Amino acid sequence: MPLEAPPARLEARGSALADTVYELLAQAIVDGRLAPGERVRDVEIADLYGISRTPVREAIQRLERQGMVEVSAHRYTRVTTPDESSRDEALEYIGQLAGMALRLAVRRADDETLAALVSDLDEIIAVATSDDVAALTTMYVRFHRRASFAARNRMLLSTLREIYLPVSWFVGPWTPHPADPVARRDSFVRLRDAVAARDELGAEAIVREQHPLA
Repeated sequence: MPLEAPPARLEARGSALADTVYELLAQAIVDGRLAPGERVRDVEIADLYGISRTPVREAIQRLERQGMVEVSAHRYTRVTTPDESSRDEALEYIGQLAGMALRLAVRRADDETLAALVSDLDEIIAVATSDDVAALTTMYVRFHRRASFAARNRMLLSTLREIYLPVSWFVGPWTPHPADPVARRDSFVRLRDAVAARDELGAEAIVREQHPLA
């Protein structure tokens, strides 16, 4: 198993320890150290991390609920192999939540935060027609992260935090939509104008266009 022991001893207890183990395992799946189809053995992980099996089992159950691992009783626990439908569903889901978060952010943000959102979009527009998908993805995530905090809805923020790692894994490298560079830039220009004008419904609709329904 290509996992490494944490640099420091895991000192948390109870549910906090299970959360830490979950984050370690989920991140290992996202970055490929635990590959699709690879077995996940709670005994080995517990020994590696120097902890009991209980928080490891709790973390694996959470990964199973999120679809990142699959369990067959008395046979195996292994990393799920994503398919095209799971990727489409993840894009669809995050698009709906991101649209809602931006609608609330445009409504509730103070002028300084709104200006920062507009500035984020200006930077995105500047690279929207390039082939630098990594830079565009980084900027896009930063924009929506700022919007999610500006939405000032604790339940929404909690949901976004919970699904961040599984969605990152299912979606993989984000392919900007629309695929045509000129249409893509136009989409972000329209989004910028809607945010600047505090057109919350317009902004929400454009974000959902950028995450088309499957």
